[in-house]
Order: sequence, then C-alpha cells, then structure tokens
Amino acid sequence: MKAQTKVLSVVLAVMLLVMLFAVKPVAYAGNGFKDVPSNYWAAKEINYLAAKQVIAGFPDGTFKPEQGVTREQFAKLVVVAKKLPLVRPAKPTFSDVSPSRWSYPYVEAAAKAGYIKGIGGGKFGPALGIRRCDLAVLLVRVMGKQSEAAKITEPVCFANDENKIPKYAVGAMTLAYNNHYQLLTYRSGRMAAPMDTATRAEVAKAIYMILVPPAESNVINLASGSEPDTLFAPLATIGAAIDTLTFATAPMVGLNNKEEVFPYAIKEVPSVDNGSAVVYTVNGEKKMKVTVHLRKGLKWSDGVPVTSKDAVFTEKMLADPKVRIVNRSAATVIEKVETPDPYTIVYYYKKVDPKFVLGRSLLPAHILKPIYDKDPAALNSCSFNEKPVTNGPYMIDKWVRGSYIRLVANPYYPWGKPLIKSVVIKYIPDANTRLANLIAGTVDVGQLNPEQAKVLSKNKNFVVTWEETEKGMTYIGVNCSNPFLADKRVRQAIAYAINREEYSKEVYDGKAGLCHGPIMKSSWAFYPKMKLYTYQPDKARQLLKEAGWTMGSDGILVNKEGKKFIVTLGSTTGSSSMKIVTFVQSNLKAIGIKAVIKAYPLVTYYTRIVPRGEVDLYRAGWIEDPLFPGSLLSYRIDQIPTAENGWKGLNWSRWRNEEATKETILAYSSLSRAERKKHYWKFQQIFADEIPEIPWLERIKITAKRANLINYVGTKGGVNRYGWNASFWYFEKK
Repeated sequence: MKAQTKVLSVVLAVMLLVMLFAVKPVAYAGNGFKDVPSNYWAAKEINYLAAKQVIAGFPDGTFKPEQGVTREQFAKLVVVAKKLPLVRPAKPTFSDVSPSRWSYPYVEAAAKAGYIKGIGGGKFGPALGIRRCDLAVLLVRVMGKQSEAAKITEPVCFANDENKIPKYAVGAMTLAYNNHYQLLTYRSGRMAAPMDTATRAEVAKAIYMILVPPAESNVINLASGSEPDTLFAPLATIGAAIDTLTFATAPMVGLNNKEEVFPYAIKEVPSVDNGSAVVYTVNGEKKMKVTVHLRKGLKWSDGVPVTSKDAVFTEKMLADPKVRIVNRSAATVIEKVETPDPYTIVYYYKKVDPKFVLGRSLLPAHILKPIYDKDPAALNSCSFNEKPVTNGPYMIDKWVRGSYIRLVANPYYPWGKPLIKSVVIKYIPDANTRLANLIAGTVDVGQLNPEQAKVLSKNKNFVVTWEETEKGMTYIGVNCSNPFLADKRVRQAIAYAINREEYSKEVYDGKAGLCHGPIMKSSWAFYPKMKLYTYQPDKARQLLKEAGWTMGSDGILVNKEGKKFIVTLGSTTGSSSMKIVTFVQSNLKAIGIKAVIKAYPLVTYYTRIVPRGEVDLYRAGWIEDPLFPGSLLSYRIDQIPTAENGWKGLNWSRWRNEEATKETILAYSSLSRAERKKHYWKFQQIFADEIPEIPWLERIKITAKRANLINYVGTKGGVNRYGWNASFWYFEKK
C-alpha cells in the first residue's frame, strides 16, 4: 500500500509540473536554459527535470526561474492533483474569472471543493501570485501527509517569520521544512516568506524533492586535523570540541552559512524591535532584560525535557569560579534568571551586551546539578567531559582518544531524526593521510592543502571547494612576558622579518592575502587605515638595533647583557603547522634570531604548552565570528591564563595593555554598531602598534566532499561550525 501511495505521489507531482511548466514547450537541448547558469541555486533540479522531459522552458530558450506562479495556475494544479471534475456554472463565483477565461473551470472546481478561496470583494485575483504557504499545503496533499500536518499546532521551520504563517498552513509549512522532505528553501534573512509568491524555480525544487527525496544512510566519516580537549563546552579550549558538539546541540539561536541568525530551540530570536529585549537604566548604568520562549518538545538525549530550570542552573554554574570556564568574562554577564513557566526564561544582564542576540547556553541540570551541589570543582573532571548528555539531533556515543569520536542519532530529538544515522569524526592530523583516506573511500569529507586540491579536483567522485573568503586569524603568537619580546620594537621587527608574501605565493599561488590583524578586511568593524606589516628585513634589523640588539660573530643577536637572542617556537606536530614554523624559523635566522622549534601533540599544545606560556613564540589561530569579529576577549588582561584561574583564559600572548582592554570591553558594550565601530577602530590602532601577535595569512579553507553529499555547505565561522545543519545532510541516490 505504501509503495502504491508513493507511486501515486510521483505521478501527481509529474502532472503538476507538466501543467505548470509546459507553456509553449520547447525541446531541452541538454545544455540548460540560458537564464539558469550552472551556479544558480536550483540549476541541478531544473536541469534534471528538464532532461527527464518533465518540464520545459520558453521558446526563447529561457526558463524564467524567478517568475511567480499565479493563483489560477495553482487552481489548475489543485484540480489536476485531486482529479476533480471541471465545473462550468452559468454564473461565475468570482467577478474577475469569466466563463471565457482559460482557467474558469479549474477555479470553479477548486473553489467548489473548498481548496481555494477568493481575496475578498467577490474577486479571486487569478493573475496574482500563489503564496508559498499555499504551495506547501498543496505539496503536503500530493505526498498524502495531510493527517501528519494536521497534528502540528505550532510552526517549527527554523525561520525568522514563523509568526506570519497562517494557522491553516502551520502543519504544511512545518513539514515542508522538515529534513525528511526539504520541499521549501529559505528566502534572504532566513525567511520562510509564507505570504510571498512562489517562483517557478521554487516549485521545480519542491517537485524534485518529491521525485528524488532525501535518502537515509548509515554513516558519514569526517576527517579532522585536530581533536577536542573536552566535550564539556564551557571548559573547551580547542575548536574541535565545539565542532563536535555542534552536531549534538540545539542552540537557542542558530547561525547559518550566510551569517543569518534564526530561532532554533527558542520560538523567536530576541531583539529590541520585537520587544523581547529591553534596555533599562539603574543608577545611571544601562542593563538589559531579555525574554525567550523555548520550543516545546525538546528533550535531552536521555529523554528528560529541556526546561527553564536548565537555564537557571547553567548560569549559576558558569558564574562559579571553581568551575574552570575558559571564557569567564562572557560567562558571567547574567545578573539573575527568572522562570515564569517551564518554557519561559527571563535573563537580566549586568550590562548591555550585543551578544544577547545569540541566546545563552543550556546544560542539563538533572545531570550536572547533583555533581555541582556536592563539589563544583568536580565538574572539571567528571564523566560529562567525555560523554555529555546533549539536546541536538545527534548524541555522543563513543570517544576513542587519539582515534575517533562517534555520534549517533538522538532518539529524543523532536524535529526530524538525522538522515544519516551516525557521524564518525576521525582524528587525522597528517594532511597526506587525510588525502589517502578520501581516495580510499574511508573518509567522506576532509580538509586539503593546495597541492592536494589540484589532485582531487580531477576526481569526479568529489567536489573540492576552495574558500578564499576570510575565516579568521592565523598568527605567530608572542609571549610578551619574555623579556626579549617585551619591547614592542622587537615584535615589530619580527613582523617585518617574515616574508608572508613569499609563503602565500609558494603554497597558495598567491591567493591567500596578508592578514592585517584580528579584524578581517571584509568585516564591518575593520579599520580602513589599519597598518599592514609587509616584508622589510632591513627595517626589522634597524628596529632590533634601536632595541639594543647587535649581531654576534655567530650570526645570532646579542643584547647589552651579552645574552643571545634564542627563543622557542611552538607548533603542533601537524604537517601544515610544521611547514609554517619552519618557514618562520628561516626568516628569523636571517635577522639574527635563533628560533628553536618545539612540536607537541595538538591537545597538549593547546591545553598546556601555549596557555601556560611554555614557549616564546607559537603558531596558532582562531575562527572568525562574523557577527562579533576579532575574538576581542583574547586581548583582555583578565583573560591571561594563570595558575590561580586553572590556566583558563584566551590571552595566550600575555599582553598587558590597559587601553586595549578598555576598548575591547567598550566594543561589546553597545547595541549601536556605529558606536561599537569607534572602539573597534581604536583597538586596531593599538594592536598594530603593539603587535602582540604577528598576523599570518587570511584563512583559506579547502574542503573535499563526496559529490553526492547534499547540504554540506560549511560556515563562515564564529559560534557557528560546519555541522550546524547536519541533520539535513544526506547522500543523494538517483
């Protein structure tokens, strides 16, 4: 019976397309339509359907993908789909659809059956566009999912305009955006746009998804060059931890690959405009009150509901100094939390914080509170660090340190179980080994270096994307507590001594631009007159001379105390990182600085060596946060890791500059982007002069993925990681 239903759905879908698109049809030449370029978002779907002779374009060779579908066309679709008998009453139901109009019998039949209504005033509006919400209703009927849609009373489309969905279409729109159907795409701003006219491309995409639905698979294997230090998010130092947890977390607010925020675990993204965020003043100080409403049905991976109680505990735990939170400053901005009901959370901020738009973290109180109540410090080493209870589409199944992490589908996730049942993240630090695994088929997605990208680009089984957009800052960090490096002239000299231009040319064919500093050139916060350190070895030598260093007979600089300029240069054992530090070592040798390379396993490097200042120079980097650029917390004095704070803190360079700290705080203390920009600009001027970190190259991310892996679109960084939409990934089968 199910097979017959599916076949019927496909037949109806094809009929809908034929009726909709076969307007003066022309034969499909096989090379596409001239107004549907290969990079058009629905090109694959349109060309596939055209090749199957399901759709046709116009006589001039176009498809007109952005042209809207009208209400009378929609009426015909309904009649055809439901096999309704045509109706030709003597007296028209609508004054603007006369008996002589081509659509008359279709409009009358659909209206009589109750599938369509007029627009008021006795009119139908035949030439008006069909709304996307009505398209969703029709598609759900075509799939035979009306009863499933009828059970849905609250929309869950992960869109910013869910409140605009008419009540009758709530279920249909929710299913249209469900990962198992994926019938509709988002408009700009992460909008479902329920009342907007559906375009021909959108309808083609929807029908394609009915004909070629998302397929389920057992596993996807991902290669990672780094491994987490912990899976307890607030304690994590290494980005790989957040990468992994993204698969297993349903954040309050999501962030897509276009830097658009959207409601995930909550019903609406908080804002001043919608009234959920209010700024008020107490004794001359501005504070904030932010109210969010949790979506109902979300549960932790052990089946316990996610409620406002989790928010209360989370904020209490984050504020406790006994728990070794990495980002203590951001963790302690909440003054108090109120919970009017299990699904409403009211946060009171100590000060204005523009990051409120991203929501707050939620941790399972029923798991962590009993441990915390006995001894808060026990959270630093409890089993939650290895196998946390989470609330996202996946949950942690097994972690074999030094080898892999396996995630499996969370059986309690309410918004569409993942199409791929298991995600295995393999720790493969060596780039050549990653490439070998990709070619062998034991890895489906992995990062490449430029040389490897050229090789794999010729393989039809893969799609290689070379993202030349800025992703964050890579740099050579400077331990400013080292007396040799405390003088800013020495740091400036090191910056001038490194030939970044040559490295970019040799490794990236010159495609990787020079990084100016913590704020990327593409950012709204970038200071347009930011100083750029270019390769000027003579200037480097002059600055070192001014700082009291002279060249010794052995080619190593010596200071007035007779001490040689010998420093350690830290790196992970990864091949890419080692290549960089070896290059830097050679450049520094040319100006008289002897850098001794010290290589460590990744976890050791980022959890002990660098935070504790056990090397003088170190290669590191971070991923840019597009909404809140610069990772400014990394430059605050209160972020310097110490024994007292458990070596937690992001200011690894140990840079102490009161003015810079002040500007970083002010840059996060206003909701006005113009006001924040002033402080961003001032900070960048200080950074360029003090240069506590030597900027390297703009990040270039080269990714290889299986050609049939759908919806793996990556990210622009920050709080968002590449697994942000993992439950929508699937391997297409045609």
